[in-house]
Amino acid sequence: MANTRREFLCTVSAAAAVGVLQNNPLENPLAASESTTADRPLGVALVGLGSQSTQTLFSRLADSPLCRINALVSSDAAKARAYADKSGIAGRHIYSYDSFDKIADDASIDIVYIALPNAMHCEFAVRAAQAHKHVLCESPMAVSSAQCRTMIDACAEHSRSIAVASSPLPLPLGCFGHIHSIEASHALSIENPNSWRLDPALSGGGALLQAGIDVLRTQRLGVASDPLWVIAQETKTDAQRFAQVDESVTWSLGFAQGTIAHGAVSLNYQGPGQLKVRGQVRGQIANLSSAFPSTNHYWTRADQLETFAASIQGKPVFPDNRFNPLNADEALKDMLIAEAILRSIKDRCQVQLG
Repeated sequence: MANTRREFLCTVSAAAAVGVLQNNPLENPLAASESTTADRPLGVALVGLGSQSTQTLFSRLADSPLCRINALVSSDAAKARAYADKSGIAGRHIYSYDSFDKIADDASIDIVYIALPNAMHCEFAVRAAQAHKHVLCESPMAVSSAQCRTMIDACAEHSRSIAVASSPLPLPLGCFGHIHSIEASHALSIENPNSWRLDPALSGGGALLQAGIDVLRTQRLGVASDPLWVIAQETKTDAQRFAQVDESVTWSLGFAQGTIAHGAVSLNYQGPGQLKVRGQVRGQIANLSSAFPSTNHYWTRADQLETFAASIQGKPVFPDNRFNPLNADEALKDMLIAEAILRSIKDRCQVQLG
């Protein structure tokens, strides 16, 4: 199976990177300027060594023809050394947050993968761009649309590419013509009162940013347009634990042609999310119901890093996967809608968009 997957990635890899590049403000900076890297795997520096960045990446990328983990950046020196020893990374390629800027002189690094708490994304993306490295950032891209634009502008200024990691979103909505409604829900259970996810200085917010971005993106891409208005509310059942962040958020989005999208997200619920779609299929009303988010075996973080690396090298991009874009502009759109939802909650009114 591994050989089959690897052959697949070598020949048709970069499934979603068409979206990353064609709509990138740099107008596809990923080809000719990187000709010197075209015949070798690109080097990746992992920034942040939590489970998201380390769970499977070392094993999955160990023999990748597209990219390899060559450097580690962590606030925990002992943890970084342990991972380096296990993966054969030399000590000179281990950096702290303070020494991060020295990656500018490390020719083994082409891509920086930022897997830090949300509020740290902007700073390290800008520093990576200034060090002339490409950037793949965890979702949400940042904690505000202003920060998203700062990241995009920094990469443009230094002729670097920026992409945003994506959870595997559902693909089958393409069978629908006009969609009447989309209902989607997603939840995380944050029990640890000391979790960074409950600290707004690190998380930037609660349920909406941490569980809602994927829901918003699915609704927006499913309808294939941007919403015209939003109305939302927050609910708290544990005012002590969620004193500083939103616990649960629900919203309704209105689209052209009368499509309505309902979303619900929480940080205080353990269970699968749901996706329900009602729309036209060959002139008939049809319904789709599934778990959310969906399982997509070809869209892990390893796949996304390989996709990003292939696009930087100007390698073929196929097939198009518009429901799982890495495009930073798409991530900015998500953040703008999230901000409108928060305004609706704060002002207790419907907010017009666009």
